[in-house]
Amino acid sequence: MPVVEVPADLIGSSGLYNSTDPLLRRLRLEDQQGSPITDVAKTFKDVEVLIIYAGSAEGANNVVELHKNLNHLIKHQKSAAVIYCSTDVDAKLALAVTASQPWYRMTFFDDSDFAPLAQGAAEVTDVSRGEDFVHAGEIEVEAEVVPFGTTEDPQDYVRPLSRAAVGMTIRAYATPSIAIYNIPKHRFLAYNVRDRAFLPERVPKNYYEWKQGAPESFKIWDLVHHMRYQIIALVLFALYQLLIFVGGEEYNFIPGLMDQLSWRMRQLGAPIEAPTQLSDLASKAADLAAEVTGHVELA
Repeated sequence: MPVVEVPADLIGSSGLYNSTDPLLRRLRLEDQQGSPITDVAKTFKDVEVLIIYAGSAEGANNVVELHKNLNHLIKHQKSAAVIYCSTDVDAKLALAVTASQPWYRMTFFDDSDFAPLAQGAAEVTDVSRGEDFVHAGEIEVEAEVVPFGTTEDPQDYVRPLSRAAVGMTIRAYATPSIAIYNIPKHRFLAYNVRDRAFLPERVPKNYYEWKQGAPESFKIWDLVHHMRYQIIALVLFALYQLLIFVGGEEYNFIPGLMDQLSWRMRQLGAPIEAPTQLSDLASKAADLAAEVTGHVELA
């Protein structure tokens, strides 16, 4: 890790980065009242699981139940904490989301590069404490790499992560997006965790796994839900082929149907090339195994 000079405003404030954990020491946080966390090691000494929540004010009414469940979790699981990462470009909107929530939040004034994704320019002009925050682009091209899975010297200063950089790190390509981080293991366990993972009846099992540091287990129902249209197409295609096999070619009605559709479209002045086989459907069916291999959506 390259040596970074401590900003003048941070001299004597090593508590901001005095944790050995590679993620915690790169976060600039505020508590529930908006006061800065000046001793990160002390603040999180009893915390084992971090719930990194990237959200925005837009659509806040749709996540009321999620917020309720997150609060229920941290109330009953004392070794858990929620860190909110706002993706808003308006400080007032960012504060409105966390106004009555028992969460930690990332400092807003970090020069986050959300502007290209926003309607207008970001309002950030003065960067917190004069620090050079890591941008999302640096994470994306690996110009800045966080050494997850290891510990670091708590006395060494490292550049903090901006909200945008954290969003890129946890793969938050839409909001809300939640990732699970295990502090003792110093690594992320799950990304894009589904809201239902925080239902009170599911938390005991899920939290046990997160606390143990076990990666999110594969759940077949999530795969079925995610690929339901491909699976339906595959089943229909199989039934159609079975019908032809049992009843003969007279039941192979789709080519004729496609020909009729093509003729009608040409009559309307919009010629199309009608397929004589269900090649597109068969292709989807053939690609099913590849999608299973690449599927990473978590419960």
